Amino acid sequence: MSRKPSIQSMADQLGLSKYAVSRALSGKSGVSPATRERVLELAKTLGYGLPAPKAAGPSPVSASSFVLICINQTNRGDASYWQRVLAGLISGCSERGWHHAIVSQPVSFPAATTLSPQELIAPHLDWGSCLGIIVMGAYPYPVLQLMVRTGKPLVLLDHHEPLLSCDEVNHANIDAGFLIGHHLLAGRKCRRLVFLGDDGRSTSFAERRIGVRLARDRYGSPETELQEWELPYEAGGWLEAAAERFGRLAPGERPDAWIGANDDIAMQWMQRLRQIGCSVPEEAQVAGIDNVEGAALSSPRLTTIHLGKEELGRRTVETLERRIAHPGTPIERIQMGAVLIPRDSA
Repeated sequence: MSRKPSIQSMADQLGLSKYAVSRALSGKSGVSPATRERVLELAKTLGYGLPAPKAAGPSPVSASSFVLICINQTNRGDASYWQRVLAGLISGCSERGWHHAIVSQPVSFPAATTLSPQELIAPHLDWGSCLGIIVMGAYPYPVLQLMVRTGKPLVLLDHHEPLLSCDEVNHANIDAGFLIGHHLLAGRKCRRLVFLGDDGRSTSFAERRIGVRLARDRYGSPETELQEWELPYEAGGWLEAAAERFGRLAPGERPDAWIGANDDIAMQWMQRLRQIGCSVPEEAQVAGIDNVEGAALSSPRLTTIHLGKEELGRRTVETLERRIAHPGTPIERIQMGAVLIPRDSA
């Protein structure tokens, strides 16, 4: 008969303290969801006898239960994208009878402090009633670590953090870049493209750039040229920087297609091109990614990639619901599909 593995031996295998392993096995607080998941998975593998699950009882969701929604301060006022995603989150919570609390988090916290993660993130809330945390958009890794330390289920929305073991729901950004690149190269026969982006803005911009590169590799010819203009979109002043760079190009060097990392970049640049005498789409075609409402109203109407924003929010709430119901299951990294919307600009 095989011997039951000791808590100390499990702690040694996982690189954890005996105390942390004991708390995780007993279902007590004091360890993160990611740590608890690692301990339980090893315990199952080694045949460690876990306590029998408690009989089903009333739902832990009470009248005061809420989901904490954290949104980066720089994204809070974006009505065309983030406010629509937020509307999907709120709708998803309402369908389940959950309340929600929204906080606009700073991107850093004091390094030396005696405050708990809960006190740093939202000291005014009753954390005992918090069902979980949804983080909208990009946050630095140390801030996300702080959120994990609250012990609440955590889901990242429109952000990828490979160092964290938590659920993520994202747009298929690489597919989006690939689709728009395919459209311009194979459909519109463009041969000199520029991708306008800012990798410091978010992971999604970098992934869209990768998708465009893949389309160039698949559908481009030996004569195809893809330039990538890294612009200070997040910091501001990017439009002037791009116009100045464009002004240094000889007429024969000018691109015949421009891809904005999002629709806002594409629409602003399209208008600037027209102001400096470059007609769209006759001399240069312009496309974006996101399909914000203004894309169908621009002049000319913007060709873009549709990424469901309200749907992204609702799917994130579904993912949090699953995590609450099944805390020990493997993490999920979900991608929502992308659809080409061809219009007048390309």
